[in-house]
Amino acid sequence: MNEAFEITVPNMPKRIDKLICEELEEQGAYVYIHEDDGTTITLNPTASAVFDMCDGQTTAEDMAKLLSETLGVDYTNTLRDVHDILTELSGFGFFQT
Repeated sequence: MNEAFEITVPNMPKRIDKLICEELEEQGAYVYIHEDDGTTITLNPTASAVFDMCDGQTTAEDMAKLLSETLGVDYTNTLRDVHDILTELSGFGFFQT
């Protein structure tokens, strides 16, 4: 049976404290490991930058604005990408509830 579930993204997401981050320079990626359960995710530099902004005080809109201004890209597309990244990270349980 297929059960649907909804992933809720906090308005101002805050990363959990128990994470180890390792940079994979050759691949241009970052690996985050949950210290308690070993859950591991690999993020590209943009996704890692979004995750680093998850301080519990910054909204997705603020993140997208900063990224779009810094990278010189369209805000609307950046906001969609930020929401996609936050939704994926929420599914891994990497935000405080």
